[in-house]
Amino acid sequence: MEEDFYFSNKQFIKGLMMPKSIDGLMMKRGDVSLAKINGEWKKYTESVPRGRKPISSHDDLVLIGSGKDIEIDREQLSRKQIDALIRNEN
Repeated sequence: MEEDFYFSNKQFIKGLMMPKSIDGLMMKRGDVSLAKINGEWKKYTESVPRGRKPISSHDDLVLIGSGKDIEIDREQLSRKQIDALIRNEN
Protein backbone atom coordinates (compact mmCIF):
# COMPACT_ATOMS: atom_id res chain seq x y z
CA MET A 1 0.00 0.00 0.00
CA GLU A 2 1.28 3.44 -0.87
CA GLU A 3 1.35 5.95 2.00
CA ASP A 4 1.87 9.67 2.57
CA PHE A 5 4.05 10.66 5.54
CA TYR A 6 3.62 13.92 7.44
CA PHE A 7 5.52 15.73 10.19
CA SER A 8 4.33 18.38 12.63
CA ASN A 9 6.78 19.71 15.22
CA LYS A 10 3.83 20.87 17.37
CA GLN A 11 2.35 17.36 17.33
CA PHE A 12 5.78 15.85 18.03
CA ILE A 13 6.44 18.09 21.07
CA LYS A 14 2.87 17.60 22.34
CA GLY A 15 3.48 13.84 22.32
CA LEU A 16 6.70 14.27 24.30
CA MET A 17 4.84 16.30 26.94
CA MET A 18 2.15 13.65 27.56
CA PRO A 19 1.99 12.29 31.11
CA LYS A 20 3.76 9.00 31.81
CA SER A 21 0.45 7.37 32.72
CA ILE A 22 -3.21 8.08 32.07
CA ASP A 23 -5.70 6.41 34.44
CA GLY A 24 -2.99 3.91 35.41
CA LEU A 25 -2.17 2.99 31.80
CA MET A 26 1.56 3.45 31.23
CA MET A 27 2.39 5.54 28.18
CA LYS A 28 5.66 5.27 26.25
CA ARG A 29 7.16 8.73 25.88
CA GLY A 30 10.02 9.70 23.62
CA ASP A 31 9.20 7.24 20.87
CA VAL A 32 10.21 8.73 17.49
CA SER A 33 8.69 7.27 14.32
CA LEU A 34 11.06 7.10 11.35
CA ALA A 35 10.41 6.31 7.69
CA LYS A 36 13.06 5.65 5.06
CA ILE A 37 11.95 7.82 2.14
CA ASN A 38 14.15 8.03 -0.96
CA GLY A 39 17.00 6.42 0.99
CA GLU A 40 16.87 8.95 3.86
CA TRP A 41 15.50 8.36 7.38
CA LYS A 42 12.94 11.05 8.29
CA LYS A 43 10.88 11.67 11.43
CA TYR A 44 7.13 11.53 10.91
CA THR A 45 4.13 12.08 13.16
CA GLU A 46 1.42 10.68 10.90
CA SER A 47 0.99 8.38 7.94
CA VAL A 48 -2.14 7.89 5.86
CA PRO A 49 -3.01 5.91 2.73
CA ARG A 50 -1.84 7.80 -0.38
CA GLY A 51 -4.19 10.64 -1.31
CA ARG A 52 -6.15 10.65 1.96
CA LYS A 53 -6.37 13.74 4.12
CA PRO A 54 -4.28 13.65 7.34
CA ILE A 55 -6.20 13.35 10.60
CA SER A 56 -4.34 16.06 12.51
CA SER A 57 -4.83 19.72 11.69
CA HIS A 58 -1.71 21.38 13.11
CA ASP A 59 -0.76 24.49 11.16
CA ASP A 60 2.84 23.28 10.77
CA LEU A 61 1.93 19.85 9.29
CA VAL A 62 4.00 19.17 6.16
CA LEU A 63 4.15 16.27 3.72
CA ILE A 64 7.65 14.80 4.01
CA GLY A 65 7.26 12.12 1.38
CA SER A 66 5.31 9.22 -0.06
CA GLY A 67 6.02 5.69 -1.07
CA LYS A 68 5.10 2.05 -1.26
CA ASP A 69 6.57 -0.55 1.10
CA ILE A 70 8.45 2.12 3.06
CA GLU A 71 10.83 0.82 5.74
CA ILE A 72 9.73 2.03 9.18
CA ASP A 73 11.62 2.11 12.48
CA ARG A 74 11.32 3.60 15.97
CA GLU A 75 13.94 5.39 18.01
CA GLN A 76 13.71 5.92 21.77
CA LEU A 77 14.84 9.32 23.04
CA SER A 78 16.51 9.61 26.42
CA ARG A 79 14.95 11.66 29.23
CA LYS A 80 17.68 14.28 28.68
CA GLN A 81 16.86 14.54 24.94
CA ILE A 82 13.11 14.85 25.66
CA ASP A 83 13.69 17.62 28.23
CA ALA A 84 15.97 19.54 25.83
CA LEU A 85 13.44 19.37 22.97
CA ILE A 86 10.59 20.56 25.23
CA ARG A 87 12.76 23.35 26.70
CA ASN A 88 13.78 24.56 23.21
CA GLU A 89 10.13 24.68 22.13
CA ASN A 90 9.05 26.91 25.03
